[in-house]
Amino acid sequence: MAQFRVEFVLDQASGKYLAEMYHPDNQAELLVRTEALYPSEAAAVLGLVQLFKNAVLQFPQPGEPVRKIGKPKKKAKAVKKTKKAGKAKRGKKRK
Repeated sequence: MAQFRVEFVLDQASGKYLAEMYHPDNQAELLVRTEALYPSEAAAVLGLVQLFKNAVLQFPQPGEPVRKIGKPKKKAKAVKKTKKAGKAKRGKKRK
């Protein structure tokens, strides 16, 4: 079973803690780093536990199809150019 190595680091600039998670097979490979937003190391631990709990709660139930996560598709809007809009953009001519 894969085990992630997690380190909690004090950010000197902000005085807050961040979490770093490393790859289970390559301990030198950093997978993810949170922002420095935890006031203490204990709060960082609890924050990371909550992050995992939220991720697990979004797992599909057995037999359900897996959802793909990606960028939402943008709907293209048809834009009509009217004479008034065209004239307003041109502005007044200089003499």
